[in-house]
Amino acid sequence: MRALSFVVVLGFAFSAAAQEPAPSPQPSVPVQASPTPAPLPDTPTLTLHSPRPVITPQMASRWRGARTLYIFGDLIGLAGTGLSLSSAIYVFATGYPPSADDFVHPAKASDTGPVLAEVGAAASAVGFAMSAGGLGWQHHLLDELGADRGRGLFIGGTAVGVIGLVAVAASYFFGFTNYLNPHDRTVAALSTSLGGAALCATGSLLYSVDSSRVKQVWRDLTSF
Repeated sequence: MRALSFVVVLGFAFSAAAQEPAPSPQPSVPVQASPTPAPLPDTPTLTLHSPRPVITPQMASRWRGARTLYIFGDLIGLAGTGLSLSSAIYVFATGYPPSADDFVHPAKASDTGPVLAEVGAAASAVGFAMSAGGLGWQHHLLDELGADRGRGLFIGGTAVGVIGLVAVAASYFFGFTNYLNPHDRTVAALSTSLGGAALCATGSLLYSVDSSRVKQVWRDLTSF
């Protein structure tokens, strides 16, 4: 009797297990491979510095000549400026020239004040002209090498100095002609000579700033 009951229970269990639905299989998700990055194009190699100009011995010799001409001109111009300052000090200290009514000691071109002024103006003019030639030559050499960085200061100094040269020429005209009476002629000669020397000195000052820049460019070209 017990065996029969056990058999009946097993039959019901097998029938219930057969009626349960089978689990549905999960869909498989395809795995995509990561794309391979495209190779980068070859980048050109950039050069940071342009080729250095070749400084030949002839070019170096010409440069030294230009620098020598400029330095001598600068020294002569400084001497001329010193003489012009001495003349100005003499004029203000002595009240030169004497009045036009002084017929005993009239103003003459050979007096101390005019002589210092004329010599100083002449030296300033010659020194400026030499400096202009030397500095302009240096700019030309740098231009041949493709390294000239501009001539603004050189042009400005030249313009001021040329006006000074005209004033110096006018001072010699007034000093050695009888165009005016002795007093007025001396005043005109002193004014134009001192003014011309001051303009030449101003032009030389602009030249000195430009010269330092030009010299630095040459050093950069010749340094390794």
